[in-house]
Amino acid sequence: MALDLDFKHDHIRTLIVGHEDNHIETLSKHLNDAGFCKSNVLVAKTYEDALACAVKEKIHVALIDYDLMPRTGFELMEELERMGNPVPVIMTAEIKDTNIDKGAMSRGAYGYLVKSEIDPELLERTIRYTVIRRKLEDKLVHAALFDELSKLPNRRAFFDRLTQALHRADRRKQEVCLIYIDLNGFKSVNDTYGHQAGDEIIREVGRRLKQCLRRTDTAARIGGDEFACILEDFSDRDAAIHVINKVARTFDKKILFEGHRHDVGVSLGVSVYPESTRSIEVMIQLADEAMYQAKIKSRRAGQSETVFASPDEKAA
Repeated sequence: MALDLDFKHDHIRTLIVGHEDNHIETLSKHLNDAGFCKSNVLVAKTYEDALACAVKEKIHVALIDYDLMPRTGFELMEELERMGNPVPVIMTAEIKDTNIDKGAMSRGAYGYLVKSEIDPELLERTIRYTVIRRKLEDKLVHAALFDELSKLPNRRAFFDRLTQALHRADRRKQEVCLIYIDLNGFKSVNDTYGHQAGDEIIREVGRRLKQCLRRTDTAARIGGDEFACILEDFSDRDAAIHVINKVARTFDKKILFEGHRHDVGVSLGVSVYPESTRSIEVMIQLADEAMYQAKIKSRRAGQSETVFASPDEKAA
């Protein structure tokens, strides 16, 4: 299947970073001559202004001058990376310098241009290649980190997001709730109505989880019919419990597929960081064990159940 790599000049927002007015004016004119929209060209004359602009604005590509005085373009690129900013960079410099070229590439720059050699055609081609390459990379990253069926982050992405969530919790002195979710009745639907019905169940679970979680939360598919949610940045424990109950209630409604209403409940196992443990491995283990306890209770009661893990004294 062909990828959608359509490149529209008037949609591209470009950030020019440099302190020389002549350089800024020249690049702006080249961009205009190459068909880029003037209103989509932003300018930052200082290191600090560039950081602020990258945070506040949606930028498709940044043209960063190596010599920002007293800082360098390398320092700006490194700070953008530390901030987790995804702006692709094209480095510009006064002269052809192998060290600058290699340094820019090693820091992830998509191109290196000598100011005297830049013309509208070269600038347009470099920006076009940069934007298309980034789009291809984003598609590859998405394919590697997202489950195709549920459209949720996959197991690999889940572990990365949980690690980052615990780091943020340590810095902010907050808690993180981990929910392990197992679908009740999924195997029966799969065996009775076939894999198409099972696939639709997985898709609907993905949709429902995304709808009932907050923007700061993460839902992921970590196995066949097993999912997980990471809840962070909540004001108090009651706020987290409200979201957990919302996740459980969202599966009270049956899932409709090809005229059949499928009753698919959930078993939830919950562990809390750092109350349950300060170990990510133990936190996952406790949530998993609590989920299986909830599964046993669910079979007996015939309804969705939630079990909170007890604190693990040895791992705390």
